[in-house]
Amino acid sequence: ETSFFARCLVGALLLTLSCVAQEILHAPESTTVFLNQSAVFTCETRGGITSWSVNGTQREILLPDIRSDLVVSESTTPEGTAVHTLTISARAQYNGTRVQCLSGIFGGPLVESDNATLTIQGPLSAVAGLRVTSNASSVTISWSAPFSLDVTGVDPDIWYSVLIYNVSDENNPTAILCTDCINITETHYTFTPDYLSPCHVYNFSAIPLNGAGQGESSANVTSGKSFLTRTDIQAACDVAVKFHACVSIFFLQGVSKVDIKDQLRSQEIVMYTLSANKLYSIFFEVNTTAGIMNVSHDTFTTYDVQSLSVEEEGGGGVLVRGEFTSGSRATGCLVVLQGPPTSPDIFRALMRTESQDTVSTNVPVPPSTYTVYGYDLEENGLPNTMPAVVLESQLTTSKGATLVKRSQLLKDATITFQFGSTVAIDCEFSEVYPEASCVLVYREYGNPLLSVVELSQLFDFPVSITVDNPENYTFALFGKNGATSLDEEPLVYTKFSDSATDKTDRGKEEGNHNSQGPVVAISIGTVVVCLLVCGSAVLVPVMVRWYYNRSKSTHASDAGK
Repeated sequence: ETSFFARCLVGALLLTLSCVAQEILHAPESTTVFLNQSAVFTCETRGGITSWSVNGTQREILLPDIRSDLVVSESTTPEGTAVHTLTISARAQYNGTRVQCLSGIFGGPLVESDNATLTIQGPLSAVAGLRVTSNASSVTISWSAPFSLDVTGVDPDIWYSVLIYNVSDENNPTAILCTDCINITETHYTFTPDYLSPCHVYNFSAIPLNGAGQGESSANVTSGKSFLTRTDIQAACDVAVKFHACVSIFFLQGVSKVDIKDQLRSQEIVMYTLSANKLYSIFFEVNTTAGIMNVSHDTFTTYDVQSLSVEEEGGGGVLVRGEFTSGSRATGCLVVLQGPPTSPDIFRALMRTESQDTVSTNVPVPPSTYTVYGYDLEENGLPNTMPAVVLESQLTTSKGATLVKRSQLLKDATITFQFGSTVAIDCEFSEVYPEASCVLVYREYGNPLLSVVELSQLFDFPVSITVDNPENYTFALFGKNGATSLDEEPLVYTKFSDSATDKTDRGKEEGNHNSQGPVVAISIGTVVVCLLVCGSAVLVPVMVRWYYNRSKSTHASDAGK
């Protein structure tokens, strides 16, 4: 009986040990590594016997040359469990290898883990879609990334080096050292003029790299440097545009003979001076001993305001920022925010000093969606009639802010609809500013063109203007001090509703003029306003009417009715 019970006890103990040993606490996991690195698989058990299976065959019975690439080790954790490690040299032939952990005790069955797979990322193939583009001052090379596995779990797994060869001398192409275009992580790189010379042709290629080493080099793309160089503004309005002598201009879109103010040729450079306040598209080609290379294109403006950015402010309103051409003599930028058709435009002037290339200000606006226009404020302080910038994407504001109208130059100003197509303008000036004038700016909804009239204190107010369908316009009155300084915001701005226009017309038909005496409208005719812009006289015909009442008790406001 003792022997029987002893055998039962030993059997139960062995069974218990077998159950404990068969438990795999942590199975090996699939992993991805770079070629020629090492892949490590771990398996944690409670003891017993542990071995490894590679592609369905236990390591111990594999060929010796394969076993030498499979290194095993074992350690014990503080908790008493066993950690078994299999390290595989990541050679190309082991890509896709399946690994299992086997655990058991003597005489007992083995427990097998799920398969873990070894994936090896080798050198990368060549990049795709390599292309070169150029503009007035730089050359950009771009491409698409080759396929790559995620090895590290942290970007980037790929970086690139760009190779440049000057092939203008076909017998001796020269490699160009570009220290900051090596091991870049973006799929594009822009070359500054420092690396590239005029009248030369270059071969560009890109090489991808990863932890496995250098990938395949892309095919060469041949291109010449962009040779168009825009200088700073040379005068109040004109911009000099330089072309190197190896460039032949075959297309100047939007450039007429009137736009070319001057043309200067030297041994190396052809320089054109183009009119200000225009948008130009210039196409040109590179002529070398190898023939015509890489037709290029550049679009630019000769406006002072080069860009606008507008973003919503947390407290209501928007922050407007204007960027000016370096060396610009503009006094600032007039910003117009166009909202719904039923709402008047919102005007704000960004005033600058000579040294400022960036100017910003906060503009309170009601919540709405706006299209934003920017106009040069010329040296005389008046806005250009054509917009320099129109933001392509509309701005939507969620919080509104109250518009505050103020002016040190004007005590008061009014814009009133009279009848038919007549709008009356009245400005009352501050006595401390004898040089002040009143600037009327009006704009039809959806039309980028501005109409601008400066009214000095010599005018007899109120002054009237004639506009077809005035209910489609926004009218604004700014104060202007001396030759250049414009108020940042209009003292008054308005848009007449259709109902107000209809009511006025009906009143005229019924004879309800509501005046204290007979009103006589005397047409002065055409007043010629000469605006000296860019050294050229621009004659702007303005139809001006003033109204007076024969009764001395009639007010100016009544006289306009």
